[in-house]
Amino acid sequence: MRPGRRKSLFFLSFLVMAICFWPAQAKSEGSSGKGTGAEQAKVTFLQGKAEVLPKGETSWNTLKAGSFLSREDEVRTGEKSRLEIQLPDRSILRFEQKTTFKMKTVFFDVSTNSREVKVEVPVGKTWANVRKVFGPKKTFEVASVNAVAGVRDTLWRMSVNPDKSTLIRVYAGTVEVYNPFVQPDYKPEEGGFQIPREVRGPQEIPRPYEEVSKEQWEEIVLTQMMQVTVPAVGRPEKPTAFKAEDDQKEEWVRWNQKRDKEIKL
Repeated sequence: MRPGRRKSLFFLSFLVMAICFWPAQAKSEGSSGKGTGAEQAKVTFLQGKAEVLPKGETSWNTLKAGSFLSREDEVRTGEKSRLEIQLPDRSILRFEQKTTFKMKTVFFDVSTNSREVKVEVPVGKTWANVRKVFGPKKTFEVASVNAVAGVRDTLWRMSVNPDKSTLIRVYAGTVEVYNPFVQPDYKPEEGGFQIPREVRGPQEIPRPYEEVSKEQWEEIVLTQMMQVTVPAVGRPEKPTAFKAEDDQKEEWVRWNQKRDKEIKL
């Protein structure tokens, strides 16, 4: 075989192998945090240690600053650790030490300026700085075991305690807290929040949830400098105001406020 033809065959074989290999490699990079897009969140700050369990895998991987998180990824932060992620719409979520969360949905459509973000936090502390979007869909929800917080352009935080009680404090904007076992009437992407408004009456809760929460409740609207505590079982406490000076006694709060100023959202 002539040398020129041999080189041509070698090049053709190499090209075929590259084409076959590229999709698998691209998928691997997307799940391991080397690529980003409209359905991924980026780790923009990490202090200490955090690990991720990608969907379909059985072993936890170490997270680093610059890593990317995708839908259904589970994350846990270690002791004396803090994690910050930036979502595709440039909203920010931060997580304190010993926090576990799952990226249920993460999506942003630049062409329509629409988003759908849903995060589950079984235990730990979360700080959220949510950007305003103007598209037809604006969903941004963070859920604990016993409460779901639906937000727009809002600065707020959620603490899910080991006893499964949930504390939510709002610094700016509006947060709608509702029972995860009863589907709310509101649709954030259609008209937004309305205060006050009538809500539905109690409805039967299908199994298996009827044994989890015997008391039903609908929804609570929190505005600036308001808070609510939702116990593990039963109805939420009455929403109350909180003082900034008392809140800032917590180092986690002071650190987040400083971080918000640094990144200038």
